[in-house]
Amino acid sequence: DPALTYSITTGALIGTDAFTGSLTRDAGEAFGTYGIKQGTITLNSNYDLTYASADLTIGKKSITITAAAKSKTYGEADPALTYSVTTGALIGTDAFTGSLTRDAGEAFGTYGIKQGTVALNSNYNLSYVDAFLTITKISITITAATKSKTYGEADPALTYSITTGALTGTDAFT
Repeated sequence: DPALTYSITTGALIGTDAFTGSLTRDAGEAFGTYGIKQGTITLNSNYDLTYASADLTIGKKSITITAAAKSKTYGEADPALTYSVTTGALIGTDAFTGSLTRDAGEAFGTYGIKQGTVALNSNYNLSYVDAFLTITKISITITAATKSKTYGEADPALTYSITTGALTGTDAFT
């Protein structure tokens, strides 16, 4: 907490008279407004002391998280979508809840990684910086089968086989 201070708003002290004691405030550490109370502040019996209250306001803490860019090869499962705190820090046992999501799609291309349900309690202003999941192409090599025929015969069926990589799911050559 900052030092709780006060000032004389009407009247004046005489000679060496002085206030004694200190101000207090309502209990609480979460975002919100808390009353500042007279506490033990007193003057000697020559004065009628009137106290005008004020408030201590606890503002929200700013936190920024940034998604980590990810990639996978077409047909693979998604990697875990992760983020890191890039500005600010959590207090005490406060923790993030929820998880990131990404734009739908499984084809070659780039898909946005979104904040999804990642959240913090109401003591924070959470900012999010997105990233992308990139799906790269599968490398496949096909090799033509060696064929032969005798002069005058019809051409044999020209065939091939996959020599590097593999097709995914229901994908097929055309």
